Amino acid sequence: MHVAPAKVDEDGVTFRSHIDGSTHRFTPERSLQIQHNIGADILFAFDECTSPQDPYEKQKHSLDRTHRWARRSLDEHKKLGGPQALYGVVQGGKFQDLREESARTIGAMDFDGFGIGGSFTKEDIGTAVRWVNTILPEEKPRHLLGIGEPIDLFLGIENGIDTFDCVAPTRMGRNGGLYTEEGRIAITNAKFVNDLGPIDKHCDCSTCKNFTRAYLAHLFRAEEMLGATLASIHNLYFIVNLVKKIRQSILDGRFNEFKSEMLARYYV
Repeated sequence: MHVAPAKVDEDGVTFRSHIDGSTHRFTPERSLQIQHNIGADILFAFDECTSPQDPYEKQKHSLDRTHRWARRSLDEHKKLGGPQALYGVVQGGKFQDLREESARTIGAMDFDGFGIGGSFTKEDIGTAVRWVNTILPEEKPRHLLGIGEPIDLFLGIENGIDTFDCVAPTRMGRNGGLYTEEGRIAITNAKFVNDLGPIDKHCDCSTCKNFTRAYLAHLFRAEEMLGATLASIHNLYFIVNLVKKIRQSILDGRFNEFKSEMLARYYV
């Protein structure tokens, strides 16, 4: 089934489902209503994430609309009430003036925290994220959207990021990709069929404590959904535990040392 791309206008976006072709309409107000209804603890203002390849004028036009949507999202959030937190989203692509403009505009609104959106390369995390975080209010949390690689966590944190989200741990897990202290492995590789060790000898997650690499390799070969579940449990634990270690390294005054040690092991 061919599905037409989403159509964005001033009021919102219209798109067709890739599953059954049905038409759906989202506006800032509808987006906030859905997020409130599902009971999310942290909600995000409705925004447009542009392609990093889009030219300056298109980025600027989209950014202005995202700022207008942010105000509408905030108004709807206050109307709905409740204890949930609402984050505004900073956009602007790779253009420093647009990123800084967005940080000033969104940062001046009455949001509980801020999400930094866009498509980021390693270089962008060291530049665009830093541009934004030097402007956003320091007393409110900053969240980097869609980041899940170990090196990205280090780069984000050293440039002022507090929290992250990403589908990578579970998406990788469903496909047999696993984080370890010595780098990512593919459990479907033949060399793991008879490997009776844990996924990661340094890991204390329930998967590593109770199951072997050989067992997970068997589950994926047998197409048992338990394999994806166990792999996802491990990957989520690995990422959460890595951030705990990063936090402790900051408290101990050895962040840069820990970063060098961890990344040297992981990216062999």
